[in-house]
Amino acid sequence: MYSKGYRKLDRRDTGVISNFLRTGVTVKQLVRIENRPRIAIAVAAGRSRDRVVVAKGQRMEGKKEINLDSVLESLGPYGRYNLLNFVLLLFPVLLSSFYECGFIFEAQEQMYRCEIHGCEERFNDTSWLEYAIPKDGDGIRPDKCTRYAGVNSTLQQCSPDEFSNKTVPCDSFVYEEGRSFVKEFDLGCKEWKRALVGTVHNSGMFAAMLVTGAISDRFGRKVAVGIASTASFVFGIARAFSGGYITYLVLHFLEAGFGGGLYPSAYVLAVELVGLKQRVIVSAMCNMTFVVGVVLIALLAWFVDNWRTYILILYSPAIIVGIYVWFMNESARWLLSKGRREEAVKILKSAAKINNLDPRSLELDALGDPLLKTEHQPDKKSQFSKAIRSSIIWKRLVICSFLWMTCSLVYYGLSINSVSLSANKYVSFMLVVLVEIPAYVVVVIVLDKYGRKRTLIVNYVTCAVTSLLFAFLPRSDWWSIALYLVGKWSVTLAYSSVYIYVSEVFPTNMRQTLISVCSTAGRIGSLIAPLTPLLSQYHKSMPTVIFGAMCMISSGLVLMLPETRNLRLPDTIEEAEELSRMKTRSVVST
Repeated sequence: MYSKGYRKLDRRDTGVISNFLRTGVTVKQLVRIENRPRIAIAVAAGRSRDRVVVAKGQRMEGKKEINLDSVLESLGPYGRYNLLNFVLLLFPVLLSSFYECGFIFEAQEQMYRCEIHGCEERFNDTSWLEYAIPKDGDGIRPDKCTRYAGVNSTLQQCSPDEFSNKTVPCDSFVYEEGRSFVKEFDLGCKEWKRALVGTVHNSGMFAAMLVTGAISDRFGRKVAVGIASTASFVFGIARAFSGGYITYLVLHFLEAGFGGGLYPSAYVLAVELVGLKQRVIVSAMCNMTFVVGVVLIALLAWFVDNWRTYILILYSPAIIVGIYVWFMNESARWLLSKGRREEAVKILKSAAKINNLDPRSLELDALGDPLLKTEHQPDKKSQFSKAIRSSIIWKRLVICSFLWMTCSLVYYGLSINSVSLSANKYVSFMLVVLVEIPAYVVVVIVLDKYGRKRTLIVNYVTCAVTSLLFAFLPRSDWWSIALYLVGKWSVTLAYSSVYIYVSEVFPTNMRQTLISVCSTAGRIGSLIAPLTPLLSQYHKSMPTVIFGAMCMISSGLVLMLPETRNLRLPDTIEEAEELSRMKTRSVVST
């Protein structure tokens, strides 16, 4: 009855294959989906349900397993289609650096002192400052918030005998030249109001992560990019025309809340354009583009002293992204995760034509869709609930969130305190930022050569050691600056590695949402980072001691996670769980 070399399936196997065939999946596609290149599935003449047979030991000649990663490899990571999309996506990455770090110089610290009524009119004589205003803690500049009380209610000659030794708070201020944020809203000696700008901004970014993740996973990657860029433009430009401090804060929160997901959305879309071998390179491209943007912020703030003009220059280009993103193709990987296979195939065929390839050579008709599997059909409960019910995904989510929070706290903490490394705050800031570029170059090499886990452990430990040495060694222009820069370099490399690693351990249909949860935890670190300088009032080394301790704890937690080097992105929760069950050699023990 059966051809030579064939055997009849048992009832269980026959039922599984029959269920697939009833869904409209062809026999050829079934072979691809089941990932059995050495087993040919055929249906005997008459297509009787009980006559499904298997030929064992016969390789399907000229055929191989087809999945999205292999298709992307065949398309070529550096073809015209990908290069065009990279340029279009790196531009919003550049803009996201403006919107995430722009507030540092938008509401930067200003020089000011008390206004001494009766003496300010003496334009050619400022000698009275010596006995009208006490020196600050360093004994160099006039104190910002106090002055010496006058002996009489009015000052006549501003002579030394008209001032007492008693200090009183300032009632008005004289600001340095320029149209600064602090000057326009008269925030002299109200540092908490100036610092509140960063807190409000990061609070908005905190809220943006979960909202953006939900939008990206449900409606698509390019939709999330379009909404974020448009919101950044609308609320950013509106903030430039705010007439009061409260209005300014509200618009700042709205801009960060609705536009804060620009970077993660563009990043995920860029990563899903390529196969597993190019993910590290794409991540490094995004990170270096971000660094270039931060350097441009410092240069712009150096030459533009009007904070309103500064905002207009930063936020105007966002509308460009808000327009052209709707003409871009959606992520084929996201479409497959949503069961929209025909749309994904259409996009891949279009990409092949742009790259001067014959779409037939990609065998797109045999493209496997893991969501066609019966066991992967979405149930009535949400995918997020399903992910949380998985102990493996839950543990992975908690650990990755802590790793991200550590990177965020240490990264921003070191950046905030960098202005004290040299006399020019713009040069200091750019110096600490530029040290990130070699880190992004190195990460491309070490992640693929040594693996994700070993790279993370080494850099967390390095940052911990340099932070503790910086805290307890006597300060010196030689080793202090060197230790500071090495610490920043290490945490930058760890931050970049975490971003790549987190995108590899979660499934496609929940990747953006779970990344956003981790990133939201990271925002806790960025909320705390601006407060770390206050700890120096109790002990000057306390901030760096905390940085070192967090990094040391993180290095131990990495040991509990799976290695993902040279593994394709998991498409389903089951595939993501399988990463922890695989019997792979630990990179730490080698």
